[in-house]
Amino acid sequence: MVETESLMLDTDVGRPKRVVTAECHTQAVQRVINAIRGRLDDTISLTEMADLAHMSRFHFNRTFRQITGLPPRRFLSALRVQAATRLLLDTDHSVTDICLDVGYNSLGTFIRRFSSVLGMSPMRLRVMRKTPVNDLLMQSKTSAGKRSERLEPSIVGRIAAPPSFSGPIFIGLFANAIPEGAPVACAIRYSPGLFEMARIPRGPHYIFAVGLPWPDNMDDYFNHDSALRGGGEIVRADEGVVECGEICLRAGMPTDPPILVNLPILLGRRRGLREVA
Repeated sequence: MVETESLMLDTDVGRPKRVVTAECHTQAVQRVINAIRGRLDDTISLTEMADLAHMSRFHFNRTFRQITGLPPRRFLSALRVQAATRLLLDTDHSVTDICLDVGYNSLGTFIRRFSSVLGMSPMRLRVMRKTPVNDLLMQSKTSAGKRSERLEPSIVGRIAAPPSFSGPIFIGLFANAIPEGAPVACAIRYSPGLFEMARIPRGPHYIFAVGLPWPDNMDDYFNHDSALRGGGEIVRADEGVVECGEICLRAGMPTDPPILVNLPILLGRRRGLREVA
């Protein structure tokens, strides 16, 4: 009886109620995310978020996590770092003003949080953007062309992308369900195809891929709104070679967690970035 009721058609749209409910939940979560983006400088409570979604706190917290992969407060924190990165690159506002603009009351807390995620302080990011980066990808491509001895545990897989896409593809393993901070292992490709990551720390990891349109300047490395993305699944590195499923790059969606990876730093640490022909 339960299964029959869950598949009853909605008379208005002719689709299963279960599908309609999932769409309503996604729309509710998107509504909350849009509100959060417009109130990064404000303190928005979980109760307010749940009210915006027309759900109880418990139901909203569970639904939000199911759809985005993150708890609401964790998602909010990632949005704040993402917004701070854009303001640092796009404006001349002081670090203190940006700290307040994205909802931090303590400059020290903001700097520590930003530095832990991006691998450098806010001021260092501004200095780095003035550094010539034209040869970053070329140097990495040269070093990635050599195939080295396979070291275990290893993870191998394949990247697929739309025919219209052209640019470098970064694949990384992360400890949490968000592409944030330094990956525990990474690889780079310059076209869709096979990838391999060797000497993986044992245990479960989240795998993410980011396809970046060919960057012309440093700022483009942080313009993830136009980037393709894929993955999010858990892969476990135990012994030997682990094959993960094909990762299909797609355009970002409003419910995707922000990408908070400092790609220039990864390219600067070219050692370990490998491409499989």
